[in-house]
Amino acid sequence: MLLSRFQQHDPDIVALFDAEHNIRYGDLEYEIQKRAEALASIEVLGLILDNSVEWVLWDLAALKAGVPCVPLPPFFTADQTTHVLHTAGVTHLLSPEGLHPTGIKNKGPLPKGTAKVTFTSGTTGTPKGVCLPESAMENVASGIADRLGEAFTGIHTCILPLAVLLENVAGVYAALIAGCTVHLTALSHFGGHYEGLHDVLKRTGATSAIFVPEILRTLMAQSATKGVLPDLKFTAVGGSKVDPALIGQARMIGIPVYEGYGLSECASVVSMNIPGSDRAGSVGKPLPHVQIRIADGEIQIKNPGFLGYIGEDAPGIFKTGDLGEINEEGFLFVTGRKKNVLITSYGRNISPEWVEATLLTQPAIAQALIYGDAKPHLSALLVPSSPAADLREAVEVANQLLPDYAQIRYFTSAPPFTAADGTLTGTGRPRRDVILNLYAKETDHEFLQSAG
Repeated sequence: MLLSRFQQHDPDIVALFDAEHNIRYGDLEYEIQKRAEALASIEVLGLILDNSVEWVLWDLAALKAGVPCVPLPPFFTADQTTHVLHTAGVTHLLSPEGLHPTGIKNKGPLPKGTAKVTFTSGTTGTPKGVCLPESAMENVASGIADRLGEAFTGIHTCILPLAVLLENVAGVYAALIAGCTVHLTALSHFGGHYEGLHDVLKRTGATSAIFVPEILRTLMAQSATKGVLPDLKFTAVGGSKVDPALIGQARMIGIPVYEGYGLSECASVVSMNIPGSDRAGSVGKPLPHVQIRIADGEIQIKNPGFLGYIGEDAPGIFKTGDLGEINEEGFLFVTGRKKNVLITSYGRNISPEWVEATLLTQPAIAQALIYGDAKPHLSALLVPSSPAADLREAVEVANQLLPDYAQIRYFTSAPPFTAADGTLTGTGRPRRDVILNLYAKETDHEFLQSAG
């Protein structure tokens, strides 16, 4: 059992803390048990709280009580949240106002053994419910804690929303198995665009954290002016492809960042780089329990651990839709998305993530999305890092790093892509169809600027 792993640590060490609570490992079982008793008659629990000790305690209480928990991401729209509540049959909702019934009649049992239902935000905008057993989450959390060893000690600060499975499992669960102290703070304390991130990490003495690429870039900009965070020992970045140059730049200014790869269907992390076992451009070696095969260039996971999407059977093999390869040392490389591969009118196959990652090495470019399927040349929708950013110059420099067939010929600017407006997933991946539909006029050839 996952919870039993937390009882093996010094009872006087602080397990969880925020502005209002300070819970030691010795008190953790009591705090979980009293909340579990309040859930005894509940069928399915929805959790809609800001990052806090209470979020974690109620989540763990649901595990203790055997009640499926459905975390609700703060970036979901009202329609998406309603869809989640009804699809998962959430009978009770825990919100800042307390625990109360939803009035929703459970549509029928979730797959036997479901401990958590995490919803992915697909390109259609209709989230899909991934049903996970406790064992799958424990395998991932244990694998991370064991692999990191001494690199995973001290204070883990949660930066991503706890409703994002990556932070929930790879952050909280893995940190508690490792005996870390988990620091939680309301997301608003970081600032709307994480402008307070460096200050929070410095003030709490954080030794580990998890980022998506956009947040890593924000911390890099802050660290360049505010200085090194000396307590940081390990940070992970995932959610979308990261150019190795960005990792190198982060390390040069004192951010010990390592790229990993994960999927909700695999209970978050699949593979990860760690100190002493790291290859540039790779997403690390698979965790011990993960079985990977490459079929027709696609990364596929054998027995992924999830119980299926709501209303669907569990697959024996999960086709990730990601293209990749494993080298002779066992490191996994993700080269792009199978369904996102662009084929130019010259017959060249191009993974947009590769070109986008190259564009993002330029300080003037905060976000990028390329397109050009069946066209002779690629174009880009670019979000400038500041009003004064010279996008044309940035594209010209990036083009020098790319072969002719993958260079950007035309571009236009756009406002930031965010999870709040539906243009990003919760882990920072661009929702391509949504973005291109939203900016259909701007991406018309007559509105584009020549890259030179």
